[in-house]
Amino acid sequence: MGDPTMASFQLRQLAAADAEAFRELRLAGLANAPTAFGASPAQEAAVPIDTLRARLDASPNAVFGAFVEGRLVGVAGFFRHEGEKHRHRGVLWGVYVDPASRGGGIARRLVEAVIDHASRHVLILEAAVSVGNEHAGSLYRALGFEAYGHHVAALMVEGELIDEKLLRLDFRR
Repeated sequence: MGDPTMASFQLRQLAAADAEAFRELRLAGLANAPTAFGASPAQEAAVPIDTLRARLDASPNAVFGAFVEGRLVGVAGFFRHEGEKHRHRGVLWGVYVDPASRGGGIARRLVEAVIDHASRHVLILEAAVSVGNEHAGSLYRALGFEAYGHHVAALMVEGELIDEKLLRLDFRR
């Protein structure tokens, strides 16, 4: 019947009512894994909660959440580029699972939910993975993402330059 941990969480798209729980988990992720994300805790904390609520309801953009016993423990987001010449592309962003909830397939299911959603809205789904984050990189490759570039010095975290691997999933194939 599968991994029992897999059955112990619920997955759904987040809505405006989830903004506080999303912010709390997002801030924890930014603090716990600063080289994995392009935003900083201070930058994210400065976003007004009403702006965050509006972002969670801004279709076709979406954030998916995994819940264990009603508590948000994992998230993954999708953003479609704007503009006539760019909206065929979207971005997988903000994938994070609380350390206590890792190992049960939550990250994989969150990314699969984003892939499924994105496939209905864009032709190409892009992602960026910090060099050294092999766990995320191997998950994305297992789900069909392919490397297409390398962004040198993409992030600066506490004075350290971090490169990113650029990945894409082409739904036309």
